[in-house]
Amino acid sequence: MMNEGRCLCGGLTWGLTAEPFFAYNCHCKMCRKAHGTAFGTYFLVHLEDLQWTTETDAIVRYQSSPYFTRCSCGVCGAVVPFLGRNDERWAVPAGCHDHGKKPECHIFVADHAPWHAVTGDLPSHDAYPAEASYPSVEEEPLTDRPKGVIRGSCLCSAVAFHVTEPIKIVHNCHCWRCRHARAAAHASNGFTSFEGVRFLKGEEHLKRYKVPEARYFTQVFCGICSSPMPRHDAERKVTVIPLGSLDDDPGIKPADHIFVDHKAGWHDISDDLPRFGEAPLG
Repeated sequence: MMNEGRCLCGGLTWGLTAEPFFAYNCHCKMCRKAHGTAFGTYFLVHLEDLQWTTETDAIVRYQSSPYFTRCSCGVCGAVVPFLGRNDERWAVPAGCHDHGKKPECHIFVADHAPWHAVTGDLPSHDAYPAEASYPSVEEEPLTDRPKGVIRGSCLCSAVAFHVTEPIKIVHNCHCWRCRHARAAAHASNGFTSFEGVRFLKGEEHLKRYKVPEARYFTQVFCGICSSPMPRHDAERKVTVIPLGSLDDDPGIKPADHIFVDHKAGWHDISDDLPRFGEAPLG
């Protein structure tokens, strides 16, 4: 029986016909940008063990480094499987699967988000494990931070924004929609007032996908690289910020895990933050 995966909108679906031969959590800045959250989790799968079960015309490709061309759904922005260097295996975003192989290690923990604590007993590597034989990816240093703002941008840098007021709260959300939208273990979303984010450039590149049956749930993303971007919610008078899109330390950490009754079977929560089966009260 295949382990089925899908993007948020369901326009792209696939199945894994065998157990992945490896799984890991990646904390590099590119994965944080691509998924809009603390880390991306990937299954590594042999070429013959993945079958697309829909047409793939909706796939958007973006070359994030000399070694990887990332793929995503052009309709909803979710990361989808892409081929590794030399097309020797598939990198499959685990967040698009409800079940699967548990991660075996953390990689690029030297670059982990300042607002996220790497916890638990999994082995940790500052870059790729030695046996991966991949060259490390150097991150460009940031310029001096302007006073009174938190900077953010997409992976391709076409979109940039400033958070102009303190973020009020951050939730790690494990609901099905957040997991499939971010193609990750959970979304890490910060909230400001409606006026709390100002786009500096690239608003013309932003795309939106609203889940048809949802009152609020909308994914905003860069139409070039598909990185999740802040969403102004006029009805609730808030702006929702994917924390993985931030370039600076926001000075706030997640307060809790929410909707944990719906978390992925392959993900274990290893920190001691409060947990709520659904939404927190109040």
